[in-house]
Amino acid sequence: MDKFSGEGGNGSSDSGFRGDVDSAGAAMHRTLEKVIDPARNTVDRASTAAHETIDKLANNATDFANRFSDQTRFVTEAPARALDYSKSWVKNKPLEAVGAAIAIGFLLGRLTTR
Repeated sequence: MDKFSGEGGNGSSDSGFRGDVDSAGAAMHRTLEKVIDPARNTVDRASTAAHETIDKLANNATDFANRFSDQTRFVTEAPARALDYSKSWVKNKPLEAVGAAIAIGFLLGRLTTR
């Protein structure tokens, strides 16, 4: 009878059909692997590039945060440094400090009376 129905006939036509199916399946697997391997490589390269980009961005953000923190600390500490410098200058040069205070007072008085 019919080789597709599996009824009657000799076993050789069934094994031929199975062999054809197995061969077609193997060919499809090989074709699929040929398509998948380049895609897998492309995805791996894209993934690696994305990770490297994220690492660079994270490092840049960390560097920026550190620099910003340093600048903030410098600006925050500036008034204290200025006060310390002024105290030491007045202590080391008291007559010049009094003269500077009189001059600044005179200038401020002149500016505010107009």
